[in-house]
Amino acid sequence: MLNTTKVPSTLQVSHQIKKNLEDQIHEITNHPEIYAQSPFDFSRNRKLSFETTIKIILSFGGQSLSSELLSHFNFTLKTPTASALVQARSKIKLKAFEQLFYRTIPSAQPNKLYKGYRIFAHDGSDLNIPYNEKESDTHYRVGKFGKHVGSLHLNALYDPLNKHYVAVDFQKIKQLNERKSLCQIVDDFDFTSPTIIIADRGYESFNVYEHIKKSGQKFLIRAKDTKSNGLLNGLDLPSDGTFDKKITLQLTRRQTNKVKKDKHYHFLHKRANFDYLPIRSKETYPISLRVVRIKLNEDTYESLVTNLDPFLFTSEDLKVLYHLRWGIETSFRELKYALGLSHFHSKKLDFIIQEIFARLIMYNFSMTITLAVVLSNRLKHSYQINFTQAFGICRRFFLDQNVNVEQLISRYLLPIRPNRSDQRRLIKKKFPGFLYRIA
Repeated sequence: MLNTTKVPSTLQVSHQIKKNLEDQIHEITNHPEIYAQSPFDFSRNRKLSFETTIKIILSFGGQSLSSELLSHFNFTLKTPTASALVQARSKIKLKAFEQLFYRTIPSAQPNKLYKGYRIFAHDGSDLNIPYNEKESDTHYRVGKFGKHVGSLHLNALYDPLNKHYVAVDFQKIKQLNERKSLCQIVDDFDFTSPTIIIADRGYESFNVYEHIKKSGQKFLIRAKDTKSNGLLNGLDLPSDGTFDKKITLQLTRRQTNKVKKDKHYHFLHKRANFDYLPIRSKETYPISLRVVRIKLNEDTYESLVTNLDPFLFTSEDLKVLYHLRWGIETSFRELKYALGLSHFHSKKLDFIIQEIFARLIMYNFSMTITLAVVLSNRLKHSYQINFTQAFGICRRFFLDQNVNVEQLISRYLLPIRPNRSDQRRLIKKKFPGFLYRIA
């Protein structure tokens, strides 16, 4: 935010955001001894300098590599070849894109909070990548003919109220463990304000709960229902209807008669990962949780596990909070289809991760600008920004100073239709080959 009493226009804010991104790019490219493979890389005066190469990768869309270059250089005869770009990007360390992502995350003092808390959602998404036989951990066989399919898993911590990513990591598909990712991110993250971390089913784990509690933060994680075979099954909880109950357990690795008879003990199998109680330990570990079962409609219930105060956060508050988690699902869709994360321009894993960081950077850049656009109050109905168009406008603004980003974004609107729900359709899509890109 500007340190001035005058409220800045959106156009001024957008140029500030762009200047910050350009300044960070310039700061990184001024230190090839840190961010280039060799301190002598990019030392010669060529078309593809360190800074230009990074900007080209940031501006990638879904076209072929040659088409991306032609578009970036406005179809002039000075356009470098695809081979030249591949050689240039191979000189850049992944550290450069990682640092650029973390340096350009929007301010740690967001505009929107929920009851004084910052909201983070954690989830992961599979990314279809080209099959590379040298990376055996990134592919698996599908179909009756055993065709190889490449896949990389993106784990992310996302702020759904302010719409930007704050932390990410990557896992090869054969090493996939979203719970481990969340624990690692929470342990490493520098929390500057009280935070609630939201996650879906699949994260229900005493280990996850305790890692978040040790970080000093709150959590709200959906669990399998009490009637299922999940973590809540076997605990002293009602089997029907809604409830809001606090449970206190003694976790143990010992399976004695006392443990079997006393409901206050919970046995941890040796395959159960819990970092605070070693496998052969004879100690117990106390843990306290709040379990809430809420009613969604006539026949549907959800069970939530949290450490939020019941006096400050009622079951209705928890329902609203958990609904915010859907924002990360929407962001993955926008990353893949509006920003082109379903298209990569290489089979090399390091290059693919370069492009993932580039899309995340452009997502945060575009969303920060777009959220600054104020819609006119004179509109008869409720509207929201068309984010697909906004991403394209912001990408062009990144390359061209003369784009009137404010007026263009506010021109493309979509009607808001509250209380609509559609069945989720999960369709596995193949990676589009390099020969079938937009020419």
